[in-house]
Amino acid sequence: MTIAIAIAVPDGIALAADTQVTWSQTIVKAIEKGTGKEFELERPISIPIGWAKMSRKLFPLKFKEYQFTVCVAGVAILNSKTIYSIFKSMEKAYSGNQNPKDIIDYLAKGIKDQFKLHYKTEELSRIGLNILEFIISGYENQDVSKPFIESHMVFSGEININGKKDTSGHRVTWGNSDQTNRYGGCWIGRQEFISHIISHKNNQLPPIQGQFGFMTLADAIDYTKFLVNFTCDFQRFAIMVPDCGRPIISATLTPEEYKEEIIY
Repeated sequence: MTIAIAIAVPDGIALAADTQVTWSQTIVKAIEKGTGKEFELERPISIPIGWAKMSRKLFPLKFKEYQFTVCVAGVAILNSKTIYSIFKSMEKAYSGNQNPKDIIDYLAKGIKDQFKLHYKTEELSRIGLNILEFIISGYENQDVSKPFIESHMVFSGEININGKKDTSGHRVTWGNSDQTNRYGGCWIGRQEFISHIISHKNNQLPPIQGQFGFMTLADAIDYTKFLVNFTCDFQRFAIMVPDCGRPIISATLTPEEYKEEIIY
């Protein structure tokens, strides 16, 4: 699994993500002891069977003068290709106009098409639930005062949103381009660990979000590092098999450039 985050502040966009990729085996059936009779489990059991470090879950994309960053979580391989390689192939193949919205639509459709190829069907709603989340960040008109961050979900099968079934295969789950105050951001993957401290109910502790319009880019970098490191450390000491881990990648995006560092 993954934890990845993108935050927009007045001087730029700060991002961070872990780099551990985990392979799991999903068990849906078992054999009854004594009888040898096979039966189906009410709930599938997912068992981690391996992991590796330095997976690219945060990376830049550039379409002529427009610089973007992408964070990914969920499905790690489609058609024997990593999600990073799929996005970079789409970057190279793009021949459309330079409107950011059209570029983002192109990327979302491209990932959905990869799902169809991987599962060999045009009807993704007919197979089991598989999810790829991605956050895309950039600037309208290369203006530092107009950062945009969007979170997308591409999926097969069916998801339930507020009691309503969705089999469309693609949803925009968060965005700031239609907000008066664009400062702030979102995270994908194992969100529950960040939510645990962001949305805590302890009245004796102050909140640790909501001041993004006053943050410097340096503070935003530290903030995103803190949240990703917290997730990795929580999992390290929790009674679980960690599926997020170091090193982490920390990055910044301004209209002028993309910078990143690896933190061990």
